[in-house]
Amino acid sequence: MDLSKFLDDLRAATGAPGGGAAAAVTGAMGCALFQMVSGITLRLPRFTEGRDKLEEIRSAAETLHVKLLALAEEDAEAYKSVESAFRLPKATPEEKAERSKAIQEAFVGATKSPLRTLETCLEAMALLPGLLEYGNPNAITDVAVGFLLLEAAALGAAMNAEINLTSIKDQQFKQATADILRRARQQVVSYRPQLSAALEKAGLEPLR
Repeated sequence: MDLSKFLDDLRAATGAPGGGAAAAVTGAMGCALFQMVSGITLRLPRFTEGRDKLEEIRSAAETLHVKLLALAEEDAEAYKSVESAFRLPKATPEEKAERSKAIQEAFVGATKSPLRTLETCLEAMALLPGLLEYGNPNAITDVAVGFLLLEAAALGAAMNAEINLTSIKDQQFKQATADILRRARQQVVSYRPQLSAALEKAGLEPLR
């Protein structure tokens, strides 16, 4: 992805890419920092403990980074599908029915995309404990920024999924998605105490 082009597209007066795509790119940046910290730690021979774990973290972060960049594009396309559905003709009862069906399908797709972003960010955030344990302590702020980017991405993706639910009529899908979002938000904040403790240990302000 060309970041400059993405930012130009993001600030344009169009609906896509929007917040969902921005959340995915933000998550990719968080993964990139996790890659960086594991990589610079592995490069230094004095860090002998947890090298296998750091290799796993670096590999996983790279995979998730690539996935999130793809999800940014997917999210933008999903929103365009919603816009296209609203532009369908509605002159006859048959056209209205087809249009309504297409809109519902598009909103479901536009909900599933940020859900995948949220899930991917949670996978990346699960790398935090290993990175705090074995990563170069001099890179604690890089770890923290990476985590905060992932946190913002996850919460942003959750909001984008939630707003789309208001336009969906399938009550079973809405309830299942709401349950996923509730559990995910709890999981997102569960990592903060561990990171705060690491920041305090390094003489830095804890997260508030």
